[in-house]
Amino acid sequence: MPDDLRTTLLARRYRRWLLAYPRAYRRERGPEILATLLDAADPGRSRPPAREAALLLRHGLGRRVAEAGRRAFVVAAVAAVLGGLSGIALGSWLAWRDVDRMAPDRATAVSFAHAVLPGAFGDAADNYGRSTFWNPYSNNSLHGGTGVRVGRTSVTGTVPPPGGPEQVAAAVRQQLNAQGWRDVRTKVVRNGTSPPVSVEVTGTRAGYLAAVQITPDLSFDLMWAEPPGHRRDTILGGLAGALLGALFGLVTSIRVRRYGRGRQRAYSGLCVATLLLLTPACLGNIPTSTGSLLANTNRNGTGPSVYWGGFVIYGAEPLAILSLLPILAVIVTCAWPRPATARTSTTA
Repeated sequence: MPDDLRTTLLARRYRRWLLAYPRAYRRERGPEILATLLDAADPGRSRPPAREAALLLRHGLGRRVAEAGRRAFVVAAVAAVLGGLSGIALGSWLAWRDVDRMAPDRATAVSFAHAVLPGAFGDAADNYGRSTFWNPYSNNSLHGGTGVRVGRTSVTGTVPPPGGPEQVAAAVRQQLNAQGWRDVRTKVVRNGTSPPVSVEVTGTRAGYLAAVQITPDLSFDLMWAEPPGHRRDTILGGLAGALLGALFGLVTSIRVRRYGRGRQRAYSGLCVATLLLLTPACLGNIPTSTGSLLANTNRNGTGPSVYWGGFVIYGAEPLAILSLLPILAVIVTCAWPRPATARTSTTA
């Protein structure tokens, strides 16, 4: 490769890293920095060294931080938190969007129960919530858990004599494994050293989640299982939301500084309105999301993990939707051009 072509490529790549600096600083000092970098470059080099690229990025972002001011980063930090919690909810909701809106039907629950339960039971099944998720669970929802009730279809039976809860659980676990259920797990609840108060066996198969609870009675609950990739989509949604929120807050707060005090006051008012509208849903989403991440989803029995529960409690969902209006107004406020100042000519 000719030396002049290498120099052109090197200069082009240095200019890309110089984009980390503010525009005004690049306009004033950019040519000088670029010339210094090219003079110090090793002969035949066509790419900046990794160390120099890292220094340019760090110094450029540091210059932007110094010019942005403290208020811009306060706005960016708050926007990152709200955006992250909203992204968690959106990612979880998108993962669930293809799941049937209605809980599994009674015929399916009875057929699975016949193959799993060892004791006698009838062919009647009860729907605990007809929808997959229903009745926003506002009672004590801030103490963790899913935040919504999980729709399920239940079949009840009797524990076969002379077996105890643990013996019946072992038989159920064996049946689940034989029928091809996956992630079969047993949870035993004890009260000190006494016999178990209850034993629960769970498993997943073909998009279903089955939970068999053995107490003095025997019950079989069938519901939809957590979609594949649900946790991945939730985490990616939270990271993307936090990044977009931080960039949105930083860019708009820097841009609004170019305008007069009237528009800056309008911007501040819109930010406060967004905060008031979006905060209830985001605060509610903290315990519901952490509860799901920590598998604390046993509201009314074991259920699938959800991470958007905070957006459906205490009427927070309509407020979160209304927050789109001040967000849009912030964009318009920062993008609307400044009015041209009229020039008056004076005659001597």
